Amino acid sequence: MKIIGIDLAGVEKRQTGFAINNGFNTKTKVLYTDDDIIEEVERSGSKLVTIDSPLGYPKGRCCLDYNCKCRKYGCMRVGEKQMVKIGIRIFPCGFGGMQKLTNRGIKLRKLFEKKGYEVIETYPGSAQDLLGIPRKKKGIEILRKALKEYGFKGDIEKKEITDHELDAITSALVGKLYKKGAYIALGIKEEAQIITAKPKNKETLKKLKELGLI
Repeated sequence: MKIIGIDLAGVEKRQTGFAINNGFNTKTKVLYTDDDIIEEVERSGSKLVTIDSPLGYPKGRCCLDYNCKCRKYGCMRVGEKQMVKIGIRIFPCGFGGMQKLTNRGIKLRKLFEKKGYEVIETYPGSAQDLLGIPRKKKGIEILRKALKEYGFKGDIEKKEITDHELDAITSALVGKLYKKGAYIALGIKEEAQIITAKPKNKETLKKLKELGLI
């Protein structure tokens, strides 16, 4: 089954990582514009699109405009609060530096859903933490090696692969786990749930059970 992973940038002039995982064989590239992303998704043959970006607003909010009355509902979603409770750092969707990304992610989600795709929100950093895979801040080669050891092949071998492409591979991996039922869904559907990997660590599993998430 082909699954798309997108490590979305907040603006079109910055690199967006794009991956198509077919089992553990992966093809990746760097994209920029919404039109390029849409074209690659439609060409892929996949019906599941995973996006590393907030895909919903906090409940009660219609936008992230600082001057809108909906601002009273805050900048953090339930899923983001739950992520913090299990020990994983995450930037809230309404945080100043995240607003452009959030708006772009929501725009693409609505567009793809209208075209009949299933779209899920991922956070590759959380999946990497929960699966014991080092994040990109440890170094691109370290993350590449860990994903290769996990079983990935194909474009992961590219000499000049970017950290955005490696996170896109991880995002698509979450889609694979989602299809297998080996995932957890944080938050509420009205805000777009965050889908991530079901952890193997006993302490994290205990926290998830205490929160009623599994």
